[in-house]
Amino acid sequence: MSQVPGLAGGNEQQRRKILSGGEYNRICQFINGFHGLAIDCEFELRNRFFRDVEPMALTCILQSELFNRARGHHWKQDQRGKKLLKVYEEQKNLYDNALLIRMACVEALNPVALCRMLLQEKYKARHRSHISQLLRHPHLIDDPRLAANVQQCIISDNQEGSITDLRRRIMGEEYELKLKSLAKEAGIHFYDEQDLRRMGYDKTPDIKMILPFLYRGSVINWIESKANFGDTKAHKFNIQQQLQSYCNRFGPGIIIYWFGYHEETPSLPDNNIGITVLADFPAKEDLVFMKLAQEEFPAETLATKEDSSTGNQLLGEPFVAECPTKELKKVS
Repeated sequence: MSQVPGLAGGNEQQRRKILSGGEYNRICQFINGFHGLAIDCEFELRNRFFRDVEPMALTCILQSELFNRARGHHWKQDQRGKKLLKVYEEQKNLYDNALLIRMACVEALNPVALCRMLLQEKYKARHRSHISQLLRHPHLIDDPRLAANVQQCIISDNQEGSITDLRRRIMGEEYELKLKSLAKEAGIHFYDEQDLRRMGYDKTPDIKMILPFLYRGSVINWIESKANFGDTKAHKFNIQQQLQSYCNRFGPGIIIYWFGYHEETPSLPDNNIGITVLADFPAKEDLVFMKLAQEEFPAETLATKEDSSTGNQLLGEPFVAECPTKELKKVS
């Protein structure tokens, strides 16, 4: 597996991750005013106009804006499919294998989205799953010229398609590994998603602390990793879909947006249920851990008491050890 950005050493210039409302709006205006392919828009954002901003933050904002735009025009797809197929049939002999790419620029569509509309219109009798298969394996298309055009669209689209989906999935997994690596490095003991699912939990954070710790005075029970940019809309969606259930079940926790966030995201009233928003793993000096004083609880005694427990208590329920009442000692 390739090395996770941020784990490798180096003297790369630090790019800004936390964006003001004004700068975020300027980025969105640039995206919505850009005429051309999304992959070209991303290049301009990262290499010409916003070079001091975290590149992956720009990529994520672009993805979010284009997704919202496509969702707003979803109802037009059936009508556009007929038009796209007609244009393609009329001009396919006049251009090379980049005709669909040219059409995507003119129509302000992601190339793969354009291919999907065109193939749905061309193969109306086929099931949608068959269209998805053609997009994953263009060589199955019976028209060689169309197959070549679709292949060109797939490799030129940074927003949709099998290659893009694979890249995003790998990136998400790599940043989960980064979270676990940094947590172990900080001395945190935790359950991961697989551990929690074996215990019967359906909605699970990336890591759940075996023993909670303090972050700047707040109790932390879990950490969720997001290889994404945390704008206010996306963050509210994450609260609704995931974070609220984590807080209800496990208590307060942290969500890390590795590529940064909108400056208003951490102060949203929705976070008052116990959510802390960060752009990186918490600094070690801000963490306070709790552990039993060795001189007061010998290791042998603790092991004996632990072995005598039922072992099937639900995670999150307090474990009451049969030993004299002692205060826990804070160790920073």
